[in-house]
Amino acid sequence: MTQYIFERTGGTLSVSNVKAIVDEGGYDPAVLAYTQVDSKKVNTTGTLVMAPSTLEHAAKKLGYKGTAVTVVDGVAEGAHSSSNRARCVAPSIGNLLGATNYGVTISMGQNTVAALSSGNYSLFGFKGVQTSAGGGVPLVWFKSDDFGLDTEVSWEVQAYTSRSAIIPNGQIKGLSSYAIDLGQTLEVETPQGTGSVVDGTEGVISIENLTRTQVTCGISEVVNGTAQPLCAFPLYGNGLDAIVPIQKVMLTFSTNTVNTGTVIEKAYSQSILIDLTAKTHREVAFDINEGWSWGGFSWAQAIRPSTNVVPLLIESNA
Repeated sequence: MTQYIFERTGGTLSVSNVKAIVDEGGYDPAVLAYTQVDSKKVNTTGTLVMAPSTLEHAAKKLGYKGTAVTVVDGVAEGAHSSSNRARCVAPSIGNLLGATNYGVTISMGQNTVAALSSGNYSLFGFKGVQTSAGGGVPLVWFKSDDFGLDTEVSWEVQAYTSRSAIIPNGQIKGLSSYAIDLGQTLEVETPQGTGSVVDGTEGVISIENLTRTQVTCGISEVVNGTAQPLCAFPLYGNGLDAIVPIQKVMLTFSTNTVNTGTVIEKAYSQSILIDLTAKTHREVAFDINEGWSWGGFSWAQAIRPSTNVVPLLIESNA
């Protein structure tokens, strides 16, 4: 059984309200059991699989602003525990590098979650790489409206090519993505960017253009079943780019309306840059007024709005 906890700030929430939200989200409210916990909280249980972000959008559309939906998997029938509040935003990512999964947990208070939700904020993620290739820029790696009191982000990597040009605020589309490991090379065999993966140089992901047509290349990661690029480099005809994914991630909450794959050169709002080189998992906190906090340790730093993030996320190993 799975439990969905509907909790609202700034207003009341009833069982009938939740049934309307479930119906608005495109699900059958009749197959769930409902419990009114208090005037602001309703628990539902059942085997129905629902997306929290879809339910929260439905609640907002119906006028129940500030409603957060938390999923508790494996709840025994008749139980109403609300202790598990973890939310996973990005990844359905396979073990493409044969490496340990990396992740960050973001903790927030209920007031911050409610303010972000009612203010139409999204969580944006950006990922770092290291390369000797020039002209590279970071891209919006993921954008999510699905966040809660504890939000988990994790990742691993692919390589991609695209025919999209690299322009400020432009979006990289039409990806040809390939599962690849460190020490392998993606050989681009057609002007459309398709090719095959072969053995390459130890310690790096290489992308070699066997054609005379310029393409855009980089590293992508599978988010919710779709390959999302996190950086973009020009790959000229008969050229080769070597890229190493590094364990640095930048996170920010913003009302910016850009999509994933969009070129970014400056921070949208106050952000945090986190280094997971020494440890595979980090825990940070965010407050709508106080910003990011992490205990002041050297593995993270605050990034001010409008900061040039290109040198922070595209490291040169030349």
